Amino acid sequence: MFEKLDLTKTIDDESFEKSIGPLKERLGILQRTLRDLNIPVMIVIEGWNAAGITMSTAEIIQSLDPRGFNLHAIDNPSDEERARPFMWRFWLRTPSKGRIAIFARSWYSRALAEKLSSLSWKKSMKDKIVSINNFERQIADGGAVVIKFFLHISKEEQKMRLLERERNPLTAWLVTPHIWNFHQHYDTYLPIIDEFIENTDTDYAPWHVIESTDRKYAIFKVYSFLVKTLEKKILENQAGISKKGKIKSISKPPRTPVLRRSSSESSHSKDECQDILNNLQIEMLELHYLLFKRRIPFIIVYEGWDAAGKGGNITRIARFMNPLGYDVIPIAAPNENEKQYHYLRRFIKYFPAAGHIAVYDRSWYGRVLVERVEGFCSENEWQRAYQEINEMEQDYVESSGGGMVKFWLEIDKDEQLKRFKQREQDPLKQYKITDEDWRNRQKWDSYNSAVDEMLARTNTPYAPWVVIESDDKWYARVKALKTVIKNVEKLL
Repeated sequence: MFEKLDLTKTIDDESFEKSIGPLKERLGILQRTLRDLNIPVMIVIEGWNAAGITMSTAEIIQSLDPRGFNLHAIDNPSDEERARPFMWRFWLRTPSKGRIAIFARSWYSRALAEKLSSLSWKKSMKDKIVSINNFERQIADGGAVVIKFFLHISKEEQKMRLLERERNPLTAWLVTPHIWNFHQHYDTYLPIIDEFIENTDTDYAPWHVIESTDRKYAIFKVYSFLVKTLEKKILENQAGISKKGKIKSISKPPRTPVLRRSSSESSHSKDECQDILNNLQIEMLELHYLLFKRRIPFIIVYEGWDAAGKGGNITRIARFMNPLGYDVIPIAAPNENEKQYHYLRRFIKYFPAAGHIAVYDRSWYGRVLVERVEGFCSENEWQRAYQEINEMEQDYVESSGGGMVKFWLEIDKDEQLKRFKQREQDPLKQYKITDEDWRNRQKWDSYNSAVDEMLARTNTPYAPWVVIESDDKWYARVKALKTVIKNVEKLL
């Protein structure tokens, strides 16, 4: 992409002054329209050191209402961020509906800075490209506008600007030995960055490479692309252009049927199971400490029919574990604030740090279960979710070095009715049964079909489903804990 650029491009002062005022005014108007239409925007500004990233960022925000945007100056990750998957901190910085998020450097700079120094950087870069493309596509599919700029200058121009900064006492501190080292390897990094940009230049998140030798020309081009892109998005929205009718083109994972049954082939008495559980819980405690020592994160996902025993299962798994090293995340319907973001964000937020365990009591699979059956999302959205979920889980496993196991707790319809009635009659358990549980039971067949497709499309080698036969609660608890131990041992 760089070979086609003419770095001598300029704009004269008169043309710049004539054009920039209306563009700035127009951008302010567009911001208000985006807010009214609930359209989120992500603006990424990347480029060579001294190419004008700070300058371009400052110019953009001058035209915006400060109440409607967030600026993220991306630098080295904190210790907390290093303990999470690579894209975790960027997911948390995605904009809510109607807001603008501006990234002065982004996941691109971090991917380059953190991966070029590794011995297997070529594979690392390939993995990062896949991860970044998936992230940007999911954000765009969720309704956001993703606009990316790369400010390009020659090696000679960069050297001149760095020397200019060094001579100025107010800016000399900005020029570090690391920056000079990067400059010395400009010719080496140029084709790598070019390839990186080319492989992440997509229709849903295209790159705009800006010739930035002339600072005013760079500002003019940034504003021009911003206004043009945002106007196009607004016109599409106002004209009622949607993705309805495009469901057939959605890429969905193939179906691999998963066997489901509610009763087990073997059984133990309650006393036998309690003895087995006691030994397994001690083993789980030891494995938990090993995970913490080796800084390996682990996720356990619980899904299942209402009254299938998720709470009892989780209690037995966590009983002897160090409470400082795990979190149980109970998932309910999204609140009003969570609804303003991409649906995956509220789950990624709780991904475990290195060495910790996260147990999800229900999860992102609500998208293809409750939200699908109850009509809380469009058919387009839940059909798209299978691939999005698989990508998210794979990225978590590969970028964190952690593991994931997913449980579906299966019970018979008659067994569920029996448990519902027991809960109604037991004062200590009445809080567990709600009108919503009874309503969901009336849609058993619809949920049953949704479960079949969910398991078949999201059972993967890196995040497998394990069906727990749960008509016998004690057998289910033993099997779940044995499965977790087996997966942790394999991971270790």
